[in-house]
Parts: sequence; C-alpha cells; structure tokens
Amino acid sequence: MTKRTGILIGFLALAIASRFFILAGPAWANFSPMASMALFAGTYFSNRLQAISWTILAVWFSNLLLNNILYTQYFPTFSLGFDGVHMGIFALISLLGSSNAKNAMNPTKFIGTNLISAFGFFILSNLAVWVASEIAYPKNVQGLLACYAAGLPFLKNSLLSQFLFSGLFFGAFESLKARIPALR
Repeated sequence: MTKRTGILIGFLALAIASRFFILAGPAWANFSPMASMALFAGTYFSNRLQAISWTILAVWFSNLLLNNILYTQYFPTFSLGFDGVHMGIFALISLLGSSNAKNAMNPTKFIGTNLISAFGFFILSNLAVWVASEIAYPKNVQGLLACYAAGLPFLKNSLLSQFLFSGLFFGAFESLKARIPALR
C-alpha cells in the first residue's frame, strides 16, 4: 500500500468516526460526512473502481457500527449493515468525484459538485423512501410531495455537513500534498 492510499484510507476512517456526531442529539440528524467522503474518494483515489469500493466499504462499516451500537431499537437482532440504496447513492457521488480527478478542483467545481451531491442525495433517498413505504406515503404525486416535504428539515444539515466536511477533506489533503511529494 502506498503512502497516498494509506492517507486516503485514514480520511475515510475519520469520516466513519464522524458519523457518531448523531450522539450529540437529534439536531445533528443528517449531519454526516459520508457524501463528502464519497466525493473525496472519487476525486483522489487513482481509479473509479477503487474509489467506489472504498466508498461502499466505508458506508458498510459505519452502518455496521451504528446499526449495532446506536440504532438497536430499529435493528433488534444483529445488523449486517447493508443498505443498497444508500450505498448506490454514495457510489454515484463517488463517480461524480471522479470527474474532478481529471481536472484541478476550482471553486466553481467545488460548489457545483457539493450542491449536486447534497441535492442528489436528498432527491434519491427520499424517492427510495416513498417507493419502499407501504404505509406512510400513498403512491401518487401528493404522496411523493409529502415525502419530500417530510425530508426538508434534514436538508439543512445535509448541506451544512456537505460543505464543511468537503472543505476539511479537500483542504487538508491538498495541504498535505503540498508538503509531501509522495501524495501528488
């Protein structure tokens, strides 16, 4: 394993640990580094398959921990941590990040990819809730709109965490790259 890969994996480990912000209370719901981590992995891992693989592994491992430690009321038996919908969404965000890898990140690209990541996650995850819900939302336009309306309170934390964690991950790695030639 190269020094670059080791440091990138270290960033993913920090993202996993940061998911425990939810312990601070319900106001921290959806304040998560995972979409930023996926964008970061797509941008800095050397190929798309590697970026997607590490992203899915990080999402799975953090789900495994959270589901079996914090969310036991929802998972009364051991949870394997698999969540195909969210893993798929984060894989798509990782692919979005891989489009950054070919060209240098600039402020416009940083803002654009982070907005697409946050709003894309909101749209796709709420669509999945609406599709999968047997009771909560009727299968019509009103039900879909009600599902999106119910998700709006979580969008603020998603946007805040998206830009905060992306700023930290991208900024810290670029700072390290400037000092450590092996990371370039």
